[in-house]
Amino acid sequence: MAYSMDCSVSLATTMLLIAGIRNRDVFTQMVDSEVIGLLDPGRLKSLKMIQKYISKLNDEHILLFSLISYVAHEVVDTTKTLHEKVNLWIDENIKNID
Repeated sequence: MAYSMDCSVSLATTMLLIAGIRNRDVFTQMVDSEVIGLLDPGRLKSLKMIQKYISKLNDEHILLFSLISYVAHEVVDTTKTLHEKVNLWIDENIKNID
């Protein structure tokens, strides 16, 4: 990113932190994108199945970012990492889908 902005890495990092502080949605999407990137293809497929199922139940489109954010809120009170918690949540909820 620093290369594309023609600036130092520290300046690019500072700009990202400021953007994250000012715009929570940007920060959340960046974190969620990293978590989604850590998932293997099978887990990502399961997460998308859960997303479609929940969207159908609520009769509105639910974003993957919204699901990750929901799971992230559950991580706060546990000793598990966000990646571990997302995997456990997928395992628990994929069982409910036919």
